[in-house]
Amino acid sequence: GSKDQLKEVWEEADGLDPNEFDPKTFFKLHDVNNDGFLDEQELEALFTKELEKVYDPKNEEDDMVEMEEERLRMREHVMNEVDINKDRLVTLEEFLRATEKKEFLEPDSWETLDQQQLFTEDELKEFENHISQQEDELKKKAEELQKQKEELQRQHDQLQAQKQEFQQVVKQMEQKKLQQGNPPAGPGGELKIQPPGEHKAGDAPKHPAGGDQPLPPGHVQEPAVRTDHVHP
Repeated sequence: GSKDQLKEVWEEADGLDPNEFDPKTFFKLHDVNNDGFLDEQELEALFTKELEKVYDPKNEEDDMVEMEEERLRMREHVMNEVDINKDRLVTLEEFLRATEKKEFLEPDSWETLDQQQLFTEDELKEFENHISQQEDELKKKAEELQKQKEELQRQHDQLQAQKQEFQQVVKQMEQKKLQQGNPPAGPGGELKIQPPGEHKAGDAPKHPAGGDQPLPPGHVQEPAVRTDHVHP
C-alpha cells in the first residue's frame, strides 16, 4: 500500500496522530501475535479500511463475495512486492525496505477492481475488432453450410425423381406384357412357362374324340374303330 493508506489505518484503526506515523511502530502494532512477522491474515486486516470505501455490508447492491476476492487480490499484490524471500511472511526488515520504495510515496497504490481501468481504449477497440472478425467468419461458415445443405437436398430430390421414373417404367412394361398375353413374370422377373401335358389345377381332361365334354365318372375309354378295314 501507499504511505497515505497506511497512515489512514494508523489514524482510524490505531487512533494515532497521522503526523507521527512510524513504519516500525506500525509493524509492531499489527503483528498481532508478536511473532515478528505479518502473516496473510494480519496483512488482510490492513485492507479493511480501503475496502470499506467501495463495499458497504449494509448495501444490498454491494457484493461481499467480490469484496473478499478483492481482499485476496490486494494481499497477493503486497506479498509479491514486499515478501522478498517468498515465504508468505513479511518480516520487519522487508516491511521497512518496502516503505523506502518510490511506490510507497505514491497515493492510491492499492486500487480496487472497481477503481481500476482494466483495459485501455485501444485494447477495447482491438478486442471489438477481434469479436467482429469472429462473427464474420462464423457467418461465412453458416452460409457455406446452408449451401451444402441445399445442394444435398437437391441431389436427394433428383434421386427420388429418378427412382419414381424407374418404377413407372417397370409398371408400364408389366402392363404391356399382360396385354400381349405373355406369361406372367415371377418375383425375379423370370417367365413362368407351363410344362407340356401339365394341366392347371381344376382343369378336366378333354373328350377323347376331341370334344370338349368331360368323360362321365367310371367310363373306360374304348379303342377307336378303324374305318379302313376290308372284308374278305
